[in-house]
Amino acid sequence: MNDGGYSGAPSSLDALFKGKAKKKVKPVNFNAPPFKAASMAKGPAMTLRPPGGSAFTASTSSTEGWARELKKDQDLLKSCGLRVKEVEGDGACLFRAFADQLAADEPEAHARFREECVDFMEQNRADFEPFIDDEFESYCSRMRQRCTWGGHVEVQALARRNGVNAVIYQPSQASGRPDQILRSAVEIQASDEHAGCVQLSFHPTHHAGQHYNSVRCCTDEGSGPAELVSFGEIKRRIEDKLRPKDGYAEESEEQPDR
Repeated sequence: MNDGGYSGAPSSLDALFKGKAKKKVKPVNFNAPPFKAASMAKGPAMTLRPPGGSAFTASTSSTEGWARELKKDQDLLKSCGLRVKEVEGDGACLFRAFADQLAADEPEAHARFREECVDFMEQNRADFEPFIDDEFESYCSRMRQRCTWGGHVEVQALARRNGVNAVIYQPSQASGRPDQILRSAVEIQASDEHAGCVQLSFHPTHHAGQHYNSVRCCTDEGSGPAELVSFGEIKRRIEDKLRPKDGYAEESEEQPDR
C-alpha cells in the first residue's frame, strides 16, 4: 500500500550524492541554493524508504539474509573501533537512531525527534523545499506519520535543529575494507567543524527496506546518550585504530626477501 511517499528507493546512498568525492569525505550542505548543491540528486532518490514508503512484513529468508549482511557490516565497523547499536526497522529507524545518539535514556524519544524535525523543516521551508520533489505541505504531512521513512533531508533538519553535525557510514559500499569506511561515508555538515557529530549507519539490504542504525565508539558503553565528539576527532580515532602497530611494522620490515 502506497502512503503517497516516493517509490523506487535508490540502491545506495550514492544515488543521493552523485558528486561525492571518492577519496575523502565531502561535507554536504543542504542549505545551499539548488544550483550549488550538485551533490544532491532530485526526484525519487530524495527519501530513503522501501517502495511504498512504509514498513512491511519480512519473510524468514530475507530476515536471515539481513542477519548475514548486518554481521559483515558490524565486523567491518568494529575493525574501525565502532559498533552498531541496532534500532527497530519500523519506518522510524532514522528517528530512533538519532534519538539513541542524543536521548537514549528517554522512552519514545524518536516520536519527539520526528515532530521537531518536521516543525523545523516547515519553519525553514525556503531551505528545504528546493530539495523535495513533491508538494511541500503533503510531504511534511506524510513525514509526521509514525511509519514514514526519513532520509537525508531529515538528517540535515535534525542536525541543524540540535546543533550537531552527522556522519553516515555505508559499510556495504566499503568493499569489505576498513580503510574505505571513511571514504564511503557521507558527512552532513550542519554546524561548525568543532560541533559534536552524530554517527549513523546506512544498510540498503535490511529485510524491511533500507535502514539506519545508530553507531557508537567501542569505548562507549551505550547506557545513555552517545559520546559526541567532532567529526575530526572521529576520523582521528579511526585512523589511529587502523594504523599498524609499531611492533608489527618493524617485524614486517625485518622479514627477509624470499
